[in-house]
Amino acid sequence: MKELRLFILKWGLIFCAWIFSSIAFAQEQDFQVWGDLSADYKINKKFKLNAELGLRTRENSQLLKQYYLELGGSFKINKRFDIAAKYRYSNYFVIGKTSIHRFSADISYDNKWKRFSYQIRGRYQQNWFISDYKQEYSMQNWRTKFKLSYDIRKNKLDPFFSFEHFMGLNGEYQWLSTDWRLTIGADYPVNKWSDISISYMVESELYRANPLTAYVFAVSYKIDLN
Repeated sequence: MKELRLFILKWGLIFCAWIFSSIAFAQEQDFQVWGDLSADYKINKKFKLNAELGLRTRENSQLLKQYYLELGGSFKINKRFDIAAKYRYSNYFVIGKTSIHRFSADISYDNKWKRFSYQIRGRYQQNWFISDYKQEYSMQNWRTKFKLSYDIRKNKLDPFFSFEHFMGLNGEYQWLSTDWRLTIGADYPVNKWSDISISYMVESELYRANPLTAYVFAVSYKIDLN
């Protein structure tokens, strides 16, 4: 047990050092607000459809960064494993306007330990960019996410923590770590058919000439249509 604690402490310190060094060397920083509204419809015990509308800001939330519409579905393989596929269309505003068509395929594993719940998700993502200031191009990446949440006894509020890592699969960023996200927040059931999630996220770019670290306040509202 002592060796396990030392192992966790060692790698926890390495992880924290990596996070803080990424933030320290960031040449650009920004505060952003992200919001989304989503709806789920369960067709049966295994298959579920979902839709999401989202809006994000930039430049210390003074300008619009992007808005998007996402449609998808998920399938429960068994008690622990799920697969999902989604399509997202978004308009991205930084230098001019860029339309992005995104397809993603997920596989996730869920489990519980006492009052803790955790999820490990892998996502393949393909983006097609159509811009008015740059030639059309595509980008592929693999996203790995770990999420840990806690069910507080006699309380509806469920705090959570998550970390997500992005790895490029093509082009100049192939097999390189391109981004990471660190999030803390809480979920709260508003009523029987909806819940709200409020979180604070740090998102940092890697291997860029001017890497950006974004500090994001995010609000998500989800509706169950069943």
